[in-house]
Order: sequence, then structure tokens, then C-alpha cells
Amino acid sequence: MLEQVKYVNHLNETFDFGKNGVFVNANELHNFEWKVTKRNNRISALDKGIQNRKIPVTIISKDDDEGIEARNRLFEIAEKDNFAMQYGKIYIGDYYLKCFVTKSQKKDYLNTKRHMITTLTVSTDFPLWVRESTTPFRKGGSNGGAGAFLDFAFDFPYDFMAETASGSLACGGVTDSNFRMIIHGACIDPVVYINGHAYGVNCTVNAGEYLTIDSVSKKIFLTAKDGTTTNLFNKRNRDSYVFKLIPPGQNHVTWEGNHGIDIIILEERSEPKWI
Repeated sequence: MLEQVKYVNHLNETFDFGKNGVFVNANELHNFEWKVTKRNNRISALDKGIQNRKIPVTIISKDDDEGIEARNRLFEIAEKDNFAMQYGKIYIGDYYLKCFVTKSQKKDYLNTKRHMITTLTVSTDFPLWVRESTTPFRKGGSNGGAGAFLDFAFDFPYDFMAETASGSLACGGVTDSNFRMIIHGACIDPVVYINGHAYGVNCTVNAGEYLTIDSVSKKIFLTAKDGTTTNLFNKRNRDSYVFKLIPPGQNHVTWEGNHGIDIIILEERSEPKWI
């Protein structure tokens, strides 16, 4: 069975394999390797390092124009990432691998413009497959719901809201997961507790703005209404590690109920989940 794979570059341009006469054959994308470091004849460390994966690709188009267009589009979408030094992403199902297309070896391309076989090599210094899942926690309540506040049928100039709100965050990884936490304004000195651990930043987030805590890049930044960003790394709560990874399973989340939150879990695996 031919596999459905797609490549998305940093400009969000997509090349779909497995359709329109372009197919990925048996490949190395599902392979993985941990590099072993030994000391005194014992394993002292496991590391992945920079790794390469080969992907055989066959183009069989219905006419010459379609064949040439497929060849050029495949090259150009991947090459833009290399010149920009920005990762592209190979997707299998919901999982992606951040990578660059660093090599293309071709054969059977002179007989007809409709047909070509090429083997792509993708290189990555982060050889983990990632699946992102977003859980929203809405103003005044738990996951996406109206939550613990009073909203009368007739209008008051404000809602009677509980001081805190709570919800549940599912993390489906095999180990602790990275995350992006997006805190929506308006709020002052927001703190989110996950299993009692505080993720806090000493700042003001106005209405229409949002604060992002990114555990992968170790960045904290405020995005204004006009899209400009401000680095707030130095405003983090130093009494509690703000980039602490989130354990697998169900996690208890509490926060002040006057603002909303989105938490994006980045589930990481050495191979994409088989479906």
C-alpha cells in the first residue's frame, strides 16, 4: 500500500505525495536510531544527533506538462527552506518531522517528461515526530465550556465570576511533553497551575493581546493587536520553572477565571504512530 505523505515548507506551501501521479515508495521515514555512548563497558547516554532519511519518489504523470510541473514544484518548495535556513515539515498523518531536503538522486528521467524516479534525502537535527493537540480553556470556565460563573438573562455591566477556574489537560505522549501555552488578555501577572506547578509571567496582557510560553524554544513573548512581539523572557516567574514539561495522562489545570488559555501539547515520538 502506497503511503500518504506531504511536505510543507516554512511558507506553508505544500507538496502532496500519494496523489496526482506522485508516489512515495517504501522508505526510511519510520526508521529510528539512538546513538549509544559507552563508559566502562556500560551505556552512559543515549542521543539522536543529526540523522538522514531516504525517500524514494516516483512521478508518473498523465502528460508532459503535468510531469514537468511536478518536478519543478517538488524542487522549488523544498529548496526555499534550504536558502532560508528554515525547517520544512514532512507529515505522515497527524505527525510531522522537522527537516531539510538535502539531496535528490534521479534516474529514468530522460525517456519521457511524464516519468521520473528520484530518491530524496531529508536531514534533521531533531529526529522526533511531533503531533500537536490543542486544549482550550475558556474565560470563566473549564475546557471550552461556560464554566463556573453566573451569567444572568438580563444584563449586568459585569459577570459574577469565580476567582479561579479549573479543567483537565490530556497528554497522550509516552513521556513528558513540550508545550506552547497561549494566555489571552486581558489579565495582569497571569499564572497557570498544572498539577500545582506554577507557570507565571509578571506582565500585563491587554484585551486583544496574547502571551506565549514556548518550552521548545525557551521563549516568552507578548503579541500585540498589530502583530508585533515583545520579548518577556526576563519577566518570567523565577520561583517556579516556567518551561517544566507536562507529564503524560490527565493533568489538572487551574487559573484565574477572567481570561482564556490555549495549551498546545507537542507529543514527541521516535516514529510516527501507526494507524
